[in-house]
Amino acid sequence: MKCHVPGPNVKVLGRTVHALARFGDELYLESLPDCILLRTLNAAESAYAMVKFNKNFFSYFNYNYYSTEDNEGLKCKISMKSALNTFKSPAHMDKQVDNLEIKLDPESCKLIFQLKCKHGIVKTHFVSILDCKAMQAVYTKDLVPNRITSPQRILSEALSNFQSSDDQVTLEASSQSMLLRNYIDTNVDLSKIIRTQISLKPLEFDSYAIGVDTTITFTLKEFRALLAFAEALNLPLQLQFETTGKPAVFIVHNGATFEGHFVLATSKPENTTQASSTQNTTIERKKRKESSSNKLEESAKKKPQLNEPDTEISKCLEEDSHLFNFIDIPEDNFSVRDNNVNLNGTFNKINNDHLEAMDCDNIPGSPTSRTMVKSVFKRCFESTYDPRSFHGVVLAANSDSDD
Repeated sequence: MKCHVPGPNVKVLGRTVHALARFGDELYLESLPDCILLRTLNAAESAYAMVKFNKNFFSYFNYNYYSTEDNEGLKCKISMKSALNTFKSPAHMDKQVDNLEIKLDPESCKLIFQLKCKHGIVKTHFVSILDCKAMQAVYTKDLVPNRITSPQRILSEALSNFQSSDDQVTLEASSQSMLLRNYIDTNVDLSKIIRTQISLKPLEFDSYAIGVDTTITFTLKEFRALLAFAEALNLPLQLQFETTGKPAVFIVHNGATFEGHFVLATSKPENTTQASSTQNTTIERKKRKESSSNKLEESAKKKPQLNEPDTEISKCLEEDSHLFNFIDIPEDNFSVRDNNVNLNGTFNKINNDHLEAMDCDNIPGSPTSRTMVKSVFKRCFESTYDPRSFHGVVLAANSDSDD
């Protein structure tokens, strides 16, 4: 097999390899007289992907270039990591690569990828062949009752609302609407998880034909991978599925050069957790409200009864309330001209007043701020100084004469 891929199509081939790498770890390549097939399968065998490149996708195509038999083409299996190393940064490959040549070396049993870049740069990758066999999955896509064609943007925006920890998604299709919700395991407490459900109307799709109302569940990882592939190529996505338990087929194609089939296994959701999950959630909320109201009623009944420690604390506060009272000191006991102050007598008087305050039942009130201001700034509130009030009183003696 030998073929040449032009520069613009190298970008498409690179994005295809990166999309298939999110499905499986091995890449199967098979050349037929009119096309080349790329296939992969995940480890759990629940997701299968196949991309077919028609003959007009290549600028040169010879499916049995090194073969002596006319009907024998290339059938080989290579590592997905080796293929990814060949197609690094596929978004910019169309600007860097002018031509890609893919051929099989029969002597060394290696698949050769030769990238002819700009400015005469040539990059050659020798990929070892792991096995010489092909893989084929059995599924049907023609005689199915349910067919939906959707712009990739609608489904991508719907999936952006789901959590990154969600592993599976449930699709419920009816003639009225299509529901997407995250799958919940039966062993998980519904009150501790985030539930996401999105409803899409038939008018939002390009075509919407549901013959049988169906509810299917499939993996979310591979579904996001194929949506990213369709978004990168700006192509619509076709969904074809039957009933629960049969595979769902997602198709991405441009109608002329290539076509991709992504097959996902489906499982049946449990009715107790999926169909009636909303009812169970409301019932649990009502139970929690009733239990909380009962607790409030019990606590309200206990509140009017004071405990013995509370009464003792209130008594202690009443007995020791004198500690927070002010002590009145008479103004006449202090004089500016008196230099000899009897400290012992002052302290004794304060102690006597303190004891009397402890014995009295009626505690005197603290002095107001207005009384304190008048006592301190008493002269400020009197009339203006009148010299006649001091007639005959010598305030300051005359100084000595010069004699």
